[in-house]
Amino acid sequence: MTLLLATVGLLLPVLLGVGAGAVRLFDAPDAAVDHLNRFALYIGFPALIVVGLASGTAPLPRSPVFWLVVPVALAVALAPLRAVGRAVGASGGTLALVTSFGNVAYLGLPVVARVLGDAALAEASLVVGVYVLLSMTVGPVLLLSWSGRDGSTALGTSVRTVARQPLAWAPIVGVACRALPLGTRQAVAALLAPLGAAAAPVALFLLGLYLHTHAGRVGRPDRVVLAHVVAKGVWLPLVTAALVAAGLAWDGLTPMAARVIVLLSAMPPAITTFAIARELEVDEGRVAQAIVAGTLASAVTIPVVAALLGWMLPAS
Repeated sequence: MTLLLATVGLLLPVLLGVGAGAVRLFDAPDAAVDHLNRFALYIGFPALIVVGLASGTAPLPRSPVFWLVVPVALAVALAPLRAVGRAVGASGGTLALVTSFGNVAYLGLPVVARVLGDAALAEASLVVGVYVLLSMTVGPVLLLSWSGRDGSTALGTSVRTVARQPLAWAPIVGVACRALPLGTRQAVAALLAPLGAAAAPVALFLLGLYLHTHAGRVGRPDRVVLAHVVAKGVWLPLVTAALVAAGLAWDGLTPMAARVIVLLSAMPPAITTFAIARELEVDEGRVAQAIVAGTLASAVTIPVVAALLGWMLPAS
């Protein structure tokens, strides 16, 4: 019930954004969306990632399996999605984007803390960093190239975009902060914490404002949206769980790391995917639908994954 309430609570800023559009709170809603989007993408979310990594005290895992399981799982999960997109009448680019970038920070970290305890947050922050680095590179490249853009142009555009994104550099900064004295790291985390805490509510609010302003463009959910929800909320966790099981069998992962990785893989599409799609001007309406539908579905899928983890990997 608490996870359900937490997930439903994510929709409150979306509803406020819809309400702001309905009462015409902004004279230029599209301009408001652009400005709020830039705050979330360039300031809020990077601060959130740095805080998560800088505040950790546990040593960094040394096992190669820990660092490789997320990239390998993502590669395996993405492999069939272009064909799936064609089968359901989509380009596959938005499928790749929303599958590669889950809501691992704003929703994932609190869920990990609630399900696995605060002791899991250090490893969870590192997994979040891996996801962000991958999603900010792989996601935009596939979004552009699988949406009909020239391959070389897509790669060049993505590289330039990523190079300008503080979100892509935030995990590196956060890990670098761990070399500082504990008191200094805690001071940095405390300084950035308010900005990080504002990121997701602002992003959700702008999503609601966009949904109201472009209701006709977003349209009703269809089988394409369902494919996005299944790819992110079911397919990726299944692939990740299979690889994590192999990692446990090879003694390459601790049980806690296994729980963290699988649980984070089950997070719904990140709000940031909407910001990326809007900035690259590729089907942001479809991505907005996937975020809303995926977040609603996660009220069921996340508790199921958490229960399965408790059954398969009980706490010692």
